[in-house]
Amino acid sequence: MSHVVRAIHIYQMSKGRNVLFYTRQDYLVLFTVISVCAKKHGIRLLGLAIMYNHLHILIEECEPLSVSRFVADYSIKFAKLYNGELGCRGQVFHHPFGSALKYGEKNIRTAAGYLYNNHTNKKLCSRAEDIRWNFLAYAHNSNPFSEPLVLRRSSKSLRNAVKLVGLEHAAERPLSYSILRRAFKKLTPPEKEQLIDRIIVLYNIIDYASLEGLYRSYEDMLYSFNANTFNEYDISEEEEERKGDDRVYIRLSKEILSSGRFENLKEILLIPDDQRLRLAVELRASTGISYKCIGAFLHLRITRVKNVISGDEARLIDEAYGH
Repeated sequence: MSHVVRAIHIYQMSKGRNVLFYTRQDYLVLFTVISVCAKKHGIRLLGLAIMYNHLHILIEECEPLSVSRFVADYSIKFAKLYNGELGCRGQVFHHPFGSALKYGEKNIRTAAGYLYNNHTNKKLCSRAEDIRWNFLAYAHNSNPFSEPLVLRRSSKSLRNAVKLVGLEHAAERPLSYSILRRAFKKLTPPEKEQLIDRIIVLYNIIDYASLEGLYRSYEDMLYSFNANTFNEYDISEEEEERKGDDRVYIRLSKEILSSGRFENLKEILLIPDDQRLRLAVELRASTGISYKCIGAFLHLRITRVKNVISGDEARLIDEAYGH
């Protein structure tokens, strides 16, 4: 383990600031894509936090060209897989990405604290290690969110799923949506949690040892993350993105799925704009959530398509946007 003295904080927003991650499959596809690409480009990963509409990555400093190639590679690969599910095309992440060089242990610790506290700052968890998608809980635990996986005692379906995932990993391929559908198809909810933990541990290349080397111990690192509010002034991130409340997206997810009109949450991205706009008005009425958040969730620029709804609904939208 070498001593980390320089690191790069990478920040990447989704295109249009729209919500990008709706399902566990979305998170797993990106995580495995990033892991495979980091290994391919010789990138030493110190941290990764996947948010609803953006992500933060902390890596040890390397050649700028390697960083650019790494980001371009995983962005293109993920976009191809993500769009393939929806029958769409084009970028899914905003270009260019943001980055900031961190020199010295103090600055690297601050960047790490900001990254690993992103979900906490967005009110999605109370402690940094309590959420799956910053991967902190996996530093010293192979099943932090499920029961221990003992294959000889597992169902045939779970054993087959583990084997399928293992074959993809051995071939140095990220997991596609089709592979994940096959793997999860016959599993019970507890088995799905076991498989998710297995996938993350299998593909995980985060260098926790080097990260912990910046602190006295793992426990000291956790204490630091949870006892401090970290700021990142070198990344061009709006205040709303730093401190907003992402629980609104959980509420919108529950509201949409409870209606019984959609079997899969991402089906909302496939319906025509006028139907999504009417859905936006319904969600505003039932939840009180702002049209800005609802629009980001539905991938809808509400002010541009007001002509397809009634005058009363358009007036509601004008009021919501302060027009």
